[in-house]
Amino acid sequence: MSASRPDLQELGRLARRAAQAPGAMIARASREQAFNVEQKADGSYLTRVDKEAERIVREVIREANLLPGAAIMGEEEGEEEGSAPWRWVIDPIDGTHPFTRDIPVYSTLVALQDLESGEVVVGAAHLPGLGETFWAAVGCGAWRDDVRIHVSGRTDLATSMLSVGTPYQFRNSGAEHLARRLFDCTDDVRAFGDVYGHMAAARGAVDAVFDPDLSLWDFAPSLVILREAGGKALVRETGRGRGHDVLLGTPAIVEQLAELLEF
Repeated sequence: MSASRPDLQELGRLARRAAQAPGAMIARASREQAFNVEQKADGSYLTRVDKEAERIVREVIREANLLPGAAIMGEEEGEEEGSAPWRWVIDPIDGTHPFTRDIPVYSTLVALQDLESGEVVVGAAHLPGLGETFWAAVGCGAWRDDVRIHVSGRTDLATSMLSVGTPYQFRNSGAEHLARRLFDCTDDVRAFGDVYGHMAAARGAVDAVFDPDLSLWDFAPSLVILREAGGKALVRETGRGRGHDVLLGTPAIVEQLAELLEF
């Protein structure tokens, strides 16, 4: 960790505000469906709304100027290098595919990473279609709007509820051989998708999530939110596709799944 750490609670509030800033615009656009959809080289989807949302988030962070010199990295606009050992990480619309079908599980993600340690110290996930925001900062707990949240605490894998990524993600990450293991270990495996599933784990509705083939911006807020909610979050670098498999949820279930999934 950096020797001189700023006020993480204040930065958590900024991340929350920045994630919420484009929310009304995103929700309205999803309902109206008046946009063209492109498919990027990595298989993900892009609309003009993604770009506008990222512009708004960046503007809120810059105007606050709480971390002068911090870098800013976003999925759509790339990285703006900084002079300070901090980096804001932005996904303007996580779950663009559901967004383009007016399925309200999409979100705007904002995280702050300590570049000296690599640790994500602040994270926020705003779900415009559901009108709720999850956020956390190291040492400050995890929150769903203004209510503190906790993981489920379940210990029995056989009776747990799991959430998993899509078949495309399993193929792209080379994890197809693990799918059968997941379906055999419990009777309740669902695909809630994207950070919506991560936040369900943070508030104890789902016991664990295995989400393969993610980029950093897809899961950065989830790391600090899950850990501050009493959970465990593991990341495996794959060297394929988007580069990361993520396993998170209540500690006992994550530990059992880590062995099962060769983490």
